[in-house]
Amino acid sequence: MENKHRRAADIVMIAVFVIIIFGFALALIIKSDRDFSEMENRNLAQKPELSWSSIKSGDFSDGLESYISDQLFAKDALVTLKTDFDRLLGKSYQNGVYLIKDSDGRLRYVQKYTEDREQIRENAECLNDLADKLSIPVDMILVPNVSAYTLDKLPAGADCNDQKKSVEYVGSILSDKIGFYPMTETLAASYEQNYYLTDHHWTSWGAALAAEDYLRRSGQLAADGAVNKEPSETVKDFYGTLYSKAPSAFADPDVLEIGSSCGVAEIEWVAEGKSGDNLIERSFLEKKDKYAAFLGGNFAQVRIRTGREGEKVLILKDSYANAAVQYLTEQYSEITMIDLRYYRMQERSVSELCEDYGVDRVIMLYNMDFINEDRNFVWLS
Repeated sequence: MENKHRRAADIVMIAVFVIIIFGFALALIIKSDRDFSEMENRNLAQKPELSWSSIKSGDFSDGLESYISDQLFAKDALVTLKTDFDRLLGKSYQNGVYLIKDSDGRLRYVQKYTEDREQIRENAECLNDLADKLSIPVDMILVPNVSAYTLDKLPAGADCNDQKKSVEYVGSILSDKIGFYPMTETLAASYEQNYYLTDHHWTSWGAALAAEDYLRRSGQLAADGAVNKEPSETVKDFYGTLYSKAPSAFADPDVLEIGSSCGVAEIEWVAEGKSGDNLIERSFLEKKDKYAAFLGGNFAQVRIRTGREGEKVLILKDSYANAAVQYLTEQYSEITMIDLRYYRMQERSVSELCEDYGVDRVIMLYNMDFINEDRNFVWLS
């Protein structure tokens, strides 16, 4: 009798397994293929071309593997299920991120940080070389990531380096010609408000605090002056890039805030031949990647004419600057933003741009993880 029950259980298990395998295979054949994944923010693999040459070269088998992986039925739901099942088993580190709890119990995503002092030094030396070429003020706003404030909340044995020490190291090797404005203390008091739960960026509130602190400490804003931090608009249901690495059904969405100074006289996306009069690209507010609404993402060179009095500045930046620039438009008459990941000195070097545009000040605005990893600072030479 016991053998019969065991055999029946085995049959049921095999039947369920076969149904799942053939069910997913059938779904892959029947359903329409997706071109783009909002969750992963990338184009998906399509059916590979079947030919003798592609089979012989191995391209077909490689393409088929990518196609099945990308077009798997209910893939996003399955990945979410895996994340939560792993968390149930006590795995708080998944796909490069730690999942911890905030003081209010909400799930927070923290990206792993591994310090690379050699790369940091190389990048800092490139910034120092630029400062040596310029006869105008050069400032650096360095923003730690949220891991700087959550090391004590990570699981025991977590392999995540201390960004506060990295920020101090940057300050120790920067040229005296660069005014150094680390935001470690500025963002510490209310870090849960200053960084998104599900994204690696800072919030608009954090960006506003940093902009105000920089302008005050650098003497560009009176001691009793203030940046307008109140949002003109809030956008709900924002799930960021870290969420995409380990989506969870228990993650709360973020709220993206838009400042009140996003309307300007003119914005020019130079390489794209595009112009506008608002810092917000509203089409992204309807998509998953809502942070890209700031300027529409990252571009080689963006010139902003604010229609106000003030200095002309050039900002060397990563994507953190996209949220911060909305709080700087009231301070400057013109802001040129250069992203070295895309700017390859097609026409002029950065120092030549400063001269040609009549720039009065250069601001380097970067997050610590970017200084630690990016390899495009050589384009400043």
